[in-house]
Amino acid sequence: MGMYLVTGNPGSGKSTLAAELARRGHRAIDADDLASWEDGRGVPVEPPAELDEAWQLTHRWVWSRARVVAAAGDAAGPVFVCGIAVNQQEMLDLFERVFLLVLDAEAQEERLARATSAQRTEGVKQQIREGRPVLQARMLAAGAVPLDATASPEALADIVLAGVP
Repeated sequence: MGMYLVTGNPGSGKSTLAAELARRGHRAIDADDLASWEDGRGVPVEPPAELDEAWQLTHRWVWSRARVVAAAGDAAGPVFVCGIAVNQQEMLDLFERVFLLVLDAEAQEERLARATSAQRTEGVKQQIREGRPVLQARMLAAGAVPLDATASPEALADIVLAGVP
């Protein structure tokens, strides 16, 4: 079986859906484990111990193609890679299908207001707000299956699993 991407803007519910898929016995990988930081020139860098807003806004969160390929391993069943990265569009060919958790601006704002991470500064939240329509448009244009991110994790898992042969 193949790999399936579950993506969406920060706060859309990727980790929650991954947990539900794993609870049902499926292999769901947090794509943050496949990612690293790079600077504006594309050079890999180690993040500082404390990520401040200025550093985050001048660096990119990217996936390693080799790590994504290796994540599938020799799994007998479907593998769900759940996450987002700046360069994910370059890796869509690795996935049998892409599922996009879609949020409107109001729902995203509610979720950002509940974010407790110190790394979610106002500048980072603004970058997330501005990126939502861009990411959603790109993924939909690439053929992603839209999912209502406000639905329950159980309902979303049912839809995703129904879309996997």
